[in-house]
Formats: sequence, structure tokens, C-alpha cells
Amino acid sequence: MNEKILENREQIDKADEQIFDLLLERLDAVTAIGHIKKQEGLPVLDQERENAIYAKIDARFSAAEASFLKSIYQSIISESKKVEEL
Repeated sequence: MNEKILENREQIDKADEQIFDLLLERLDAVTAIGHIKKQEGLPVLDQERENAIYAKIDARFSAAEASFLKSIYQSIISESKKVEEL
């Protein structure tokens, strides 16, 4: 296989390992927030928080990068809400 492809795939693999760890760290925080919301009778949906995340992405990244990241974050937020409901 092409050496440059292999080098780039190694870079992707390293990034993936970091992403996995960070997503699990995020999951721990989401789980804790879900317990607090349940104890305090708060709704899972916090539209202001979601809007703030998307606004932060828009402010920091180019349009193409923001589109890519927001697509991923839609899934992350959706899955996070499912965890908070448990």
C-alpha cells in the first residue's frame, strides 16, 4: 500500500485513540449531569446549552469545518441525552 496513505492512517489511529478517551471522559460528565437533573427534576433538554455548543463551533472554525463538526456533535448530543435519561 502507498506509504503516505499508511502514514496518514497511523495519524488517524492516534487521533482516534485520543477521541475515544475524550468521549469516555465526556460520558462520565454526562452521566453525572443526568443524575443531578433527575434528582432535581430538571429536564434533559437544555436548548440554550446546545445552541451555545453550536455557536462555539461556528465562531471557532471555517464553514466547512463547522459543518463537519456540527454533524458529529448532533450525534454526540443525541446520545448524551439518551444517557441523561437513564
